[in-house]
Amino acid sequence: DRGMGDGDQEEGAHEGAHAQAAGEVSSQPPADRSAAAAKNADKVVILAKNVANAPILKTTQFSASASHPFSKVIQHIQNKIRMSAAHKDAVVHLFINQSFSPSPDEQLGDLYKCFQTDGKLVIDYALMEAWG
Repeated sequence: DRGMGDGDQEEGAHEGAHAQAAGEVSSQPPADRSAAAAKNADKVVILAKNVANAPILKTTQFSASASHPFSKVIQHIQNKIRMSAAHKDAVVHLFINQSFSPSPDEQLGDLYKCFQTDGKLVIDYALMEAWG
């Protein structure tokens, strides 16, 4: 799983090191899966799904700290979409379970506990209001 803030492969290792320093999840696979499960107990796996004309992200699944506010996910997805010249000024709308947009200060762990599906918090994103 990739963490928010981890650079795509072509963006280089510098951003990955920066993400680790910022307390984000590393994209490096751990050697011991049971140790990784214990380490990631406070992490939320997020599956980002595009809606309508929103571009598909290169990495649709990533993880983030359960204590992070939803605003971190908004910022992460919006920054990824704005990397494209065609969407540099895009306003991205995020929704949980194709129904509502949480408050930006809502903690990811709370959203996960209430709305996770198959171990993932599914977040739909669009360039226009789609639900809620």
